[in-house]
Amino acid sequence: MPSPLTRRDALRLGLGLGLGTVALTSSVTAPAHADVSGPKAATGSFASRYRGGQETVWEVLYPPGFTPGDRLPVMITLHGKGGNHTTPEGLRFLEHAETLRAEGLRPFACVGVDGGDTWWHDRADGTDSAAMVVHELAPILADLGLDLTRPALYGLSMGGMGAVWLASRLGPNRLSSLTIASTPFPATWDRFSGSYDSPADFAVHDIRRHWASLRGLPIRVDIGDQDSFLQENLALRPLADPQPEFHVSPGGHDWDFWGRVALEQMRFISRRLV
Repeated sequence: MPSPLTRRDALRLGLGLGLGTVALTSSVTAPAHADVSGPKAATGSFASRYRGGQETVWEVLYPPGFTPGDRLPVMITLHGKGGNHTTPEGLRFLEHAETLRAEGLRPFACVGVDGGDTWWHDRADGTDSAAMVVHELAPILADLGLDLTRPALYGLSMGGMGAVWLASRLGPNRLSSLTIASTPFPATWDRFSGSYDSPADFAVHDIRRHWASLRGLPIRVDIGDQDSFLQENLALRPLADPQPEFHVSPGGHDWDFWGRVALEQMRFISRRLV
């Protein structure tokens, strides 16, 4: 059984590999597939030892003018419940990358990977999708020639919780920014079915408890004004230390909202790449 992700392990990513129970009603189905065939994409899969041997698909989308093999900084995305590696497509990355190029902003590649519905942290059954990102996905990205010195980390819904957890393990010197969208901030371990194994598991992985570990990291939080998680995001805002860049925009918990706000999020990410 692979060991869970530790803070020391997580540093490998940022060092260039040198890192009452209810169902979650706002689950995230995979987006409709855009055409990512041809030179703007690299895809593959591997049997993940951190996901119980499950075949794990990944994809990298490249901005205009770049192809696989080019050295670029990266935005790593963590999907929501029911989602998969196609998150970059749902965020309309290729479309927004064209806009970034027209605006003269720094280009970057966008990465998606299958993480399953295990909430992006180490679980009692031995799975650990966060460790998969560090120990299995990151070496693949490095082999593609991508720059992992200080990647940008993005998460939506369940993936937002995972992104906060992983960022707290990596530390602010190992990432260029953290962006989360439509993220729940549960106050109890059993709010969402399957999110935590026990009260003790929640105590270890409660993202509110780890928020202070993000000091020094540029953070952007987005939430729709019709999202069921709006009130808990508003409650977090005055208490959060460090304070994120916080945005409430028209929309709900769906791909229309995520794809639309992704342009401003990608501007935020691009301007903070180093």
